[in-house]
This record gives sequence, structure tokens and C-alpha cells, in this order.
Amino acid sequence: MDFFDVSKDWTILAPLSVPAARKGAEELSQYIDLLRQKAGTGRRQPPAIQDAAAGAPDDSAPLIILNPGEGSPWRNGFSWRLGEGRLEIYGDSGRGLWNGIFDFLAALGFRWPEPDREELPPPAAGGAYPLRDRRGRQAPASSAADLSRLIIGKKEKLKSREALARWAARNKIDCLVFSLRDRRLKQRGPRNHTPEALEHYALIFEAGGRELSLLAPRPYFLLRPELFRMESGRRVRDFNFCPTNPETIGLLKKTGAAIFGPLLRRRPELQTIHLWPGRGGENRWCSCPACRAFSAADQYRIAVNAAADLLTELAPEIKISLYETPDDGDEERNSIPLRPAVFALNRLPEALNAAGSGKGE
Repeated sequence: MDFFDVSKDWTILAPLSVPAARKGAEELSQYIDLLRQKAGTGRRQPPAIQDAAAGAPDDSAPLIILNPGEGSPWRNGFSWRLGEGRLEIYGDSGRGLWNGIFDFLAALGFRWPEPDREELPPPAAGGAYPLRDRRGRQAPASSAADLSRLIIGKKEKLKSREALARWAARNKIDCLVFSLRDRRLKQRGPRNHTPEALEHYALIFEAGGRELSLLAPRPYFLLRPELFRMESGRRVRDFNFCPTNPETIGLLKKTGAAIFGPLLRRRPELQTIHLWPGRGGENRWCSCPACRAFSAADQYRIAVNAAADLLTELAPEIKISLYETPDDGDEERNSIPLRPAVFALNRLPEALNAAGSGKGE
């Protein structure tokens, strides 16, 4: 079994001009100091942090090297290796570096079961903590659909959100998804809608969720019921809408411009918008004469493609996700191809309630 000896005089070497590397070095130093205290090694100072731009210390000094790479945040892969007096943690990006740091700490026995709660490894005699897991490697995501995500409820307080961001990073979650209904998304000021921890932990900022019906506001039903879906021969306002009506598509784009335009101007770092049907409405689409030619999955694709046409006009690099079961996503069963900006999820991310306990979305 391999050991990480916290009693050694470690120095952490990192490019401090990179926010994720600087914050990562600070946090890793604090964790090593915590392990020292538990083991009673006698060292009273956390490991020193040195800027990689200033060069490396003497080769004989115990050294921890943090390398965040220069890839896109979607490049979330990492690797780490431990040798005699040397620990190297490499990330394909800042996000990948964080995944590597917390993967190493998890190998030492740290656990973060919920926000603001962590479980520490038992004290190690002399400060030599055993590595319980030596995988130390993760390939980067092959597509946006493969990233790990956490949905942040619109009613979460800011302080709670910061705790959730830290918890997400420590559990190697890559993206935080904020509700489009969240009023903070409409307010100015960096702390009104995205905690500072997003930048510190190189978390990817996304928005949306089970909010596709926001694009066809329910009050329109009183005056324009023909824009909404038909069920058993009559128009109903619950769930989704009639996607084959050209005027419905016009409404989607009008409403979308009002929602997405200000959001994208205020949050240019936004990379993905998720548009999923409401819970229970995944297969409850329109049965009017025009829509009967299309499956529920195809009607959903028509709607999301319309939103994608608008969004790519507003922000050409934006991505849009839809949620499809494996059967829904079977191309042989679908006649509607997706726009290039759209990708499919075949499972929904996890959400956390205000208490921090996990539950499936």
C-alpha cells in the first residue's frame, strides 16, 4: 500500500495567475495542514505555496505540482501520481485540475456526503496516510452530454448556494444548472446569480431544466387556445403546446428572446441552456390533426429546434440540451433531426433540496 506522508516539508507549486490553480493550491494546503493536526506531526504551518512562474524549489525538496492545463472547461479529465517526495496533479483544464485534487483527497479517505459536512480519514501514526484508491485518472468527457451536473433550486439562498458549489466541486460535479425562473438571473451584479465559488472551482454555469413550457406562457391560453396542445379533441393548457402551429413557433421565439436575450447579455459565460418538459409531461404532446403525424419525441424535437434557431442567433456558441429516453433517441424512430447546437441527455442530473440531501431530478 502507498502512503502520503504529511509530515514532510511539502511545497505546492502552481501557476497562481490561474484562479482555479491558485484556489486549488490554497485548499490543498489547508487539507494537508488538517491531516497534520490530526496526526500530531508537530508542524504548525500549512505547506508553502509558490508560483510556478518563479521556478521550482530545489529538486530534493518534497514538491506538489498542480498543472491546470489550457483546455476548455468541458475537458474535465485529470491524472495524478505520487512518488517519493513528489505529488503531481494534472488537469485537462481548471475543472479537470479540481477533479484531480478531490480525487486524490478522496483516495486518502475524505468524503463530502452533503454541503458543509465532510468526513476525514482516521489519524495516521507519524503522518503517513494510506492511499485507499490508486486509480488517479479520468478521461475527459467525450461530449457535453457526459458532463456531471447539479441542479440548483431557485429558492436556495446565496449562502446555501455557495455551500452547494463547494460540495459539487468536491464530488467532481462539473456543471451547476440554475433555473430560468430564478429572479437572480435577471439582476445585475456578479453575486446576484452566480456565486463566486463558480469561478474559484472552475464550475461550468448552465441554466434551464424542466422549463420548456416557459416559452409558451400559460396566460396565452385564454385568448389563443389553438397554440396549445390538443387532447381527446379539446385544447388543454397543462404541459407543452402545439408545435406544428407556425404561430406557436412564433410565440416560442418571441418569449425566448425576452428570456434568453437579457440572460446572455448579463452572463456571457453561460454555455448551455437545458429545455426539458415538465415532470409528468414528457410524452404528453399534441394530438391535433397536424401533430398526429409526429410522435411525442418528434414534437419535442420540433420545439427545441425552434428554440435552438433563436439561441444560435443570440449566441452562436451556445448549446441546448433536450432530455430523451434511449427509445426516444433512437434515430430510426425519429424523423426530425436535431440542430447542430442541440444535444440529447438520456438521464437527468441530480438535484439537491435546501437541506442538502440528494434526490433524483
